[in-house]
Amino acid sequence: MKISVLVISLLLLTSCNGSYQSLVSKKTEQAPLSHQSDHPLHDLVEYPIISDVVDMKEMDWDITKDNLYKRVILFKKNGEIKYKSIYIKKTNRLKLVKLDEGLLYNKIIQ
Repeated sequence: MKISVLVISLLLLTSCNGSYQSLVSKKTEQAPLSHQSDHPLHDLVEYPIISDVVDMKEMDWDITKDNLYKRVILFKKNGEIKYKSIYIKKTNRLKLVKLDEGLLYNKIIQ
């Protein structure tokens, strides 16, 4: 009796674990947003500052992370990443990095 209860418990635990993992992986997978999507870059808080530094006409962009805490945008020219912006939402801090030169901007914005 004890062995059958143990076996049934183990079977239930292992079968539940697989479905839980698939649910978790589905929730965590997100495709990056890009200029081809419906997410307009010019509506973002950090856009005016980014557009002053980055020539937006020549760049493709991908929002690689956008959660409750921060937003990360990569700017590419001819498929090569040239700039990276990191906007920390809680503190309104914007960091703008040119990958071959370093940090260009690191201030709190309003």
